[in-house]
Amino acid sequence: MKGFGERLRKIRRNADVTQSALAKYLGVGSSAVGKYELYDNAYPSVDALLKISEFFNISTDYLLKGVEPGGVNGGVNNGAIVQANNGSVVINNKPLSPEAMELVKIYEKLGGRERLKLLNFAVEMEKRGGKKSEQQ
Repeated sequence: MKGFGERLRKIRRNADVTQSALAKYLGVGSSAVGKYELYDNAYPSVDALLKISEFFNISTDYLLKGVEPGGVNGGVNNGAIVQANNGSVVINNKPLSPEAMELVKIYEKLGGRERLKLLNFAVEMEKRGGKKSEQQ
């Protein structure tokens, strides 16, 4: 798995940003960015990490852990998802209801096949406009 430095280098190069330009933006010496990219145990300060995240519009989870944005196992990808300090989850500036949070908890406990069944069931319900099935 790629580390922080490799991800940073790739993101920086794809954006056509030099180490010097990024260092200037972060307020660090130009050798610091090279150090972040070269050494496995070299990380920026929290402030610098947040600035990198904002500069490249990428999550800190991706920078630090390689976790792609997208919610629960990449399934929710049509809006910004944020977990607030109080543990609540916010999607598109709306807090998730307690019922939705319970569904997420249940989903996380299920295996792959059961998750797919739950997802298919939810998609079918959505197609029917959320109405109960007459077959039940």
